[in-house]
Amino acid sequence: MFNTIKELKRLKDIALILAKNGFYDLVAQMGLEKYIKISIPKKYEYKKLSRNERIRKTIEELGPTFIKMAQILSTRPDLIPLDLANEFSKLQDRVKPLPFEKIRPVFIEEFGKSVEDIFAGNLELLASASLGQVYKGILKSGEVVAIKVLKPDIEETIFSDIAIMKKIALLLEDKLYKYGIDSPIAIIEEFEKTIKKELDFKKEALNLKRFSKNFENEEKIFVPKLYEEFSSKKILTMDFIDGIKVSNIKDLMDMGIDPKTIAKNGFDLLCKQIFEYRFFHADPHPGNIFVLKNEKIAFIDFGMMGSIGEKDRRHFVDMIYYVVKEEEEKAALSILKLSKIKNENLDIDAFSKDMGDVIRTYFYGSLKEINLKALLNDVISLMSRYRVYFRENNYLLVKALITIEGVGKALDPEFNAAQEIKPFIMNFYKEYFSINAFLSKASEMPKEFGDFLREFPADIKAIVDKMKSGHLKIEFEHVGLEKMEETIEKSSNRLSLAIVVSSILIGSALLLLSNTPPLIYDIPIFGLAGFITAIIMGGVLIYSIYKRGRL
Repeated sequence: MFNTIKELKRLKDIALILAKNGFYDLVAQMGLEKYIKISIPKKYEYKKLSRNERIRKTIEELGPTFIKMAQILSTRPDLIPLDLANEFSKLQDRVKPLPFEKIRPVFIEEFGKSVEDIFAGNLELLASASLGQVYKGILKSGEVVAIKVLKPDIEETIFSDIAIMKKIALLLEDKLYKYGIDSPIAIIEEFEKTIKKELDFKKEALNLKRFSKNFENEEKIFVPKLYEEFSSKKILTMDFIDGIKVSNIKDLMDMGIDPKTIAKNGFDLLCKQIFEYRFFHADPHPGNIFVLKNEKIAFIDFGMMGSIGEKDRRHFVDMIYYVVKEEEEKAALSILKLSKIKNENLDIDAFSKDMGDVIRTYFYGSLKEINLKALLNDVISLMSRYRVYFRENNYLLVKALITIEGVGKALDPEFNAAQEIKPFIMNFYKEYFSINAFLSKASEMPKEFGDFLREFPADIKAIVDKMKSGHLKIEFEHVGLEKMEETIEKSSNRLSLAIVVSSILIGSALLLLSNTPPLIYDIPIFGLAGFITAIIMGGVLIYSIYKRGRL
């Protein structure tokens, strides 16, 4: 399974890190002694941390690939337990930077030009993460820009680690239930799919262009310009944001900027992204939000963006509306419409009741006193218990709101997200039920009807062709009919028993009348035995009916 020397060396490193952080039971269960020699300590004096904290510490020591995977999993409570997802959200993606001489060849590889041909002066390192490094530079044309560069050979490193992860996952496939993880293979496959997108900066460039288009006429926001000529799969060049991090409250106040205004404007801008454009910044933490001297707000890092469909936006607005209106059961049903359900036997009534209890606890006071983060966290926690999970982009939306509320409260302790979100909900309904919206939908009906008429004959032909070839399959799924099915089965069994008893009685009577030997006291033995058997069976049938009170 582990073939190369490089794989075996990496495997040994992973095993040692697991063992020293108290997970030597997993090392033993994997049977790694087949591949490497490792002395598993019987006891290791690590700090007294919770299991989730030890997992996070292990991830940090395992390196960039594992850190990136954990960060992605922090937004997927459908794949890992919610408390572990929350622990992973604390991971910081900061690593020791590579020397610039190792970064320099990437520019030649991507543009066929040296750094000196593109920029005036040296590039200044701003940040180093697991996938890339960010620099500040000045183009030959004079614009000050931020340059994001993918690290050389990072793709090879990541996919090499993923190959090892898959092999380890196979060894642990059914051994992680105690950690709340059903399928480690599914986790690795999901990570592989997501990381491929993050390794292509062209996708982030498209996100930036779409975001910029949405806000081209908005005065409260500054969206950095993308320099397409100097952007590629491995390099992203955009305007440098010369501003103050939103978390530097003292610097904001020194500049004469009111933190309360920034709190409101920042939250409103995210709500506009969600409820108007359905395309939003999915990671609006303080490090990704800057304030310019003119009080404009700038979001950076467009690698993690979320988008929701028209129906999901409607369901999400309905959920918030019903929560505010204290119609808890309707709110619970809206939550189910936004979710994927992994519980095949979900009791919707019980879920609605428990969800109602959660929501109700936040409405003893006024709307101004509601803590959106606490409410949504409790909602998500209850959903996890029922194995109901927001679909990925819907969860990103919830996380984004929770994150931006935290930013708002840091700027203004009296900031109330529930109060601020209310106008967006009411405006949505106002537009949704407006005459213009009705006319717009009505104008689309002829096209939709035409599409139906055009496609219907082909659909019917496809069905008929399958019927002719014998390949048409119709599947029915009944829900909630188990009791009816059980009742019908019992009735059928009783009817069958009654018919058998009647048959035995008739047969026994004929044997008695015909005096068929062998006889005892001139009575046919088989006829007598039949009568006794029929009486016993009939008695059992009558007793069972009487016991159920149906007699």
